[in-house]
Amino acid sequence: MITGGKSSQALKLLKAFTENQVLLADYGETPSFSSAQYQFISLGDRNEDTTAHNLLSVCLDQEADCLLPLYIFELEAVVKSLILFEEFNIHVLLPDLATFPLYPLSGASNTQSWAVYNRGELIYASAPELQPGGNTVGLNGVFYIDQTPEGIKRTLFTVS
Repeated sequence: MITGGKSSQALKLLKAFTENQVLLADYGETPSFSSAQYQFISLGDRNEDTTAHNLLSVCLDQEADCLLPLYIFELEAVVKSLILFEEFNIHVLLPDLATFPLYPLSGASNTQSWAVYNRGELIYASAPELQPGGNTVGLNGVFYIDQTPEGIKRTLFTVS
């Protein structure tokens, strides 16, 4: 399940998950359109006090086994609840609580270059020249990738 499902950024991520049935989830009303690869679902009204609980409930109701939260307001709540999601066998594509602060939530200079990591493995890159580079052991999430003189800079892929 990918949140921010009505955004162009979420639709762009479908390229990385062609082998999966994807739930594009968003708050409020969602399109009633679906395809062989994805369907839209509503997360109900946005309530930042119960974000993690709401996302967990929807994952369980929809039998989603993986969650990729994209809204900035969701990230911290979900990262703090990673153990709860894992207890229900829902894998969250975000860095763990210890490494989460290492990745900026904005400021990527190149939003065309992005990559998806799952448990340290590069599973999709928007361009073939994007190689894992740096320490990716245990890395989870979608990141914009900037090549800087200091090395690779990863910024979390988010929607506002």
